[in-house]
Amino acid sequence: MGEYLKTKAFSKLTGVSVRTLQYYDEIGLLKPAYTNEHGHRFYDEHSFSKMFIILSFKEMGMELQDIRQTMDGNSFDIHAFLNEEKQRTERMISHLQLRLMRLSALEEQLTGNPDISLDTLSLLSQLSGNNMSSEEIQKYIEISKKHPVFDLQAWDTFIQNLNDCCERDLPATDQRVIACIEYWLEKVIQANHVDSDWIKRSEQYYQNQKRTSFGITSKNYLYLMKVMDAYKNTE
Repeated sequence: MGEYLKTKAFSKLTGVSVRTLQYYDEIGLLKPAYTNEHGHRFYDEHSFSKMFIILSFKEMGMELQDIRQTMDGNSFDIHAFLNEEKQRTERMISHLQLRLMRLSALEEQLTGNPDISLDTLSLLSQLSGNNMSSEEIQKYIEISKKHPVFDLQAWDTFIQNLNDCCERDLPATDQRVIACIEYWLEKVIQANHVDSDWIKRSEQYYQNQKRTSFGITSKNYLYLMKVMDAYKNTE
């Protein structure tokens, strides 16, 4: 390697970008072996050995802060780290297996339907775990071809009103609640020709969702279904 390597040469040798080397220097993870009066960084064989350790720990999933503490000899429980990293990796594997199952199911469901729009695909990918029949797939393909106009401002107003009504637990007789119900029935249910089976699927979907889906959460969705039932009984 010679006595010293310039930053660019060391970067090429290790496969680590010059900017990353500069960052490692800034955080004290890997200091250059020598810096001249012009601020140019130089590295040696000890630098190479340290970089090998850093890259090995990164490959195992260790954070840069933990790598620095380990290399500095500070307290770091390697056994606890390995146990946590194993559990994290197992969760990742489980997630990937679930994704593979969903993709396989979607591939099977789309057999015989080569002309799938991006809008339809995005919808079916979320619902592919619900054992949709080929007839249901074809139905939503046809619906998606119509490309209904979506009013973003109206949807935002609906979500804000729904959240407020949900937080206040307003009854189905309240005018704001009625406005939410009517919007949902007209712009979502009727506009997309949603039948009772799909409503049940939606309920299952939102009950299992931990994240918000375009403003709809499990909480405000279940509230909406509750007041809709009450609203229908008062008609």
